[in-house]
Formats: sequence, structure tokens, C-alpha cells
Amino acid sequence: MRFTLYFVFGLALAQTAQAASMRALLDRAWASNPQAQTLEAKRTESAAQGLAADSLLPGAPTIVLSHRSDQLQRNVGQRESYIGVALPLWLPGQRDARQNQAQADQSALEAAIQAQRLKLAGELREAIWQLKRVTVQSTIDAERVQTARVLAEDVAKRVQAGELAKTDLNLAQNEWRSAQAIQLQNHNVLLQSQQTLATLTGTSDLPEDSAESVQVKPLQDNHPLLKEGRQAVAAAQAQVRVIGESQREQPELEFGTFRDRGNLGEGYNNSIELKLRIPLATAARNQPRVSAAQTSLTNAQSEYTRTRLTLEYQQQRAQQALHTTDQLLDLARQQRSAAQENLTLTQKAFTLGEAALFSLLQTRSAAFDAEQNFQQQEIAQALARARLNQAQGVLP
Repeated sequence: MRFTLYFVFGLALAQTAQAASMRALLDRAWASNPQAQTLEAKRTESAAQGLAADSLLPGAPTIVLSHRSDQLQRNVGQRESYIGVALPLWLPGQRDARQNQAQADQSALEAAIQAQRLKLAGELREAIWQLKRVTVQSTIDAERVQTARVLAEDVAKRVQAGELAKTDLNLAQNEWRSAQAIQLQNHNVLLQSQQTLATLTGTSDLPEDSAESVQVKPLQDNHPLLKEGRQAVAAAQAQVRVIGESQREQPELEFGTFRDRGNLGEGYNNSIELKLRIPLATAARNQPRVSAAQTSLTNAQSEYTRTRLTLEYQQQRAQQALHTTDQLLDLARQQRSAAQENLTLTQKAFTLGEAALFSLLQTRSAAFDAEQNFQQQEIAQALARARLNQAQGVLP
């Protein structure tokens, strides 16, 4: 049975592990993920903010036009026309603060993209190993059905030959029916797992390099989630500085020309006008903005601290889980070896008429359970390695 099970198991993996790598599947999942698409789209917005911060003016110029006459009153020919342009000006230090903010926002966006990619990689890892788990289970179920069918047919022949009782045939056929029922039930789970992976990546094919190597190490500062938190703090600090350098509305420099005359018989006079408008700072305007910026900074700092503590805990838990799965796999290997040996001996005794069918069925069931446990522990170990890499911020 071991050779047949290994053959079927290998065949099933060969049919599902179709060519795509983990990185390729992650790229496909990223391309179809709504949050990823939103973050990618924000790159254009972030670049536009950088261009605005580098501009010579903090805003768009304004054209000013005016005309005045006495045509509806005395109508002696008084005329006055003005055309000018008003230019908003940067406050001292404001442009540098805006440039720093634009750079900080761009860095925060890139960090958020990497963090979201890591989170998506976690979903992909879970979906892949869940599908592998049920694929292995499906393979074992198929082998169990095949073995039960062969045994039922053998028992039927021996009943006809008068070597076994009809109750043994009923027992063998019921064992076959039970195996078929389990196979049908688990097949639905397999379909659901395939659908979950297909929803993420557009395909249910398993990657060929899903087994991950792992290197246990302490929490690194370049962890994507930590980088996201640090860049969020930096962006909030940059916003606080911008608010500090923007205690009033933009000053405005206006430059224009006048053309006027006193009455109809006089010639036109031309003159130049230069104006500077300086808004005043008030607490009613500034205090709410300062408070909001400080609140955002405090939230970003608190979130970074919480993220760091959470990641440290997750790494410790993932390391412990991997250590446990290593031990469980070793025990499962020993149990499988013992169960296989018992099955070989019981099968020989049944063939010689020295053991009852019920004893064979029990031993065979124990061997299948031991094989199933071993295969699932191998999956659990591989998943534990993937989860440790995920906790350590390692992308596929």
C-alpha cells in the first residue's frame, strides 16, 4: 500500500503543481487585488504633490480686471481701467516643509505598498497550503477507496468459496461504502480550497516552489510592516511641520497697470500699481489644524509601537509552532512505520486464515490514519515555515 500511496500522492502533486512560481502567483494576486490597485494608483497622486511642492508658487496666479466710468452719472468722460496679476507667495520655510512632506508621503506610500504585498503573501501562503492539505487528503481518500474495493472483491470470492462467512462480506462492503462517503465529503472541501486560491490568483494550480526554507532571526528593522509604521510617523511629523510653517494664508503679490482720464477732453494717464496682501494669523484658524496634526502624529507613533510588539509576539509564536511541528512530524513518522509493519503482518495472517477480517480492517484503518497523519504533519511543518517567514517579513 505504501508504494501505491506514494505513487498516487506524487501524481496528484504533479497534476496540480503546474509551473507557476510563488513569486509569479503573488504578482498575479497583486495585479487583481483592489487594495493593491488603489495603492498603485496613488503613485500618480503622490508624484503630483511633489511637483506642486517644487513649484515656484504655492498656488495658481489670478488675473485681476476692473473698469470704472461715469457714463451712467455725469458722463463727462471719466474712465479708469486696470489689469493685473496676483501671485500667491510661499511663507518663509513653507516650501521646504511642503517638499519634505511630499517626500515623506511618497516614502510612506512605497512602504504601504510593500506592507500590503506582504499581507497578500500571507493570504496566498495560507491558501496554497490549505489546498495542498486537502489535495493530500484527497489522494489518501482515493487510495482508501481503492484498497477497500479490492478487499471487498477478494472477500466476495472467498465467501463464494466457503472460506468466509456472509457477515464478513457485509463488513467489507460497508468499509468500502464508508470510504466512498468520506471521499465525496472531502472532495467538496477540495473544490472550496481550489476556489479560494483561484479567487486570489486567477488559477487553482499550485506553485512548484511553495516549500520554503527558513532562517530564524530576531525582528529586523527592515520588516515591511515596521517600515510602513516608521514612514507613517515621518509623514505625520512632516505634516506637523507644514502646519507650523503655515500659520497664515498665503501672502499675495499683485502687479498691475492703470489707464485713466479725468474727462472727455483729457488724454489718458498710465500708471503701475504694486500691492502686497499679508493675511494675519489667528488662533481660531490655526489651533484646530495644529491639534489635528498632533493627533495624527500621536496615532502614528502609537500604531508603530503596537505593530512592533505584535510582530515580536508573532515571531515568537511562529518559532514555537515550527518547533512543535518538527517534533510532531518525527512522532508521526514513527507511528507510520509501526502501523505499516502491523498491517503487513496482519495482512499475511488474514491471507493464511489466521486472523479475522475485523482485525485486518482495524489494522488497515490504523495504517491509513497513521499515513494520513504523517502526510498532514509534513504539510503542517511546511506551513509553519511559511508562517515564520511571513512573521519575519520575508516575501516569496
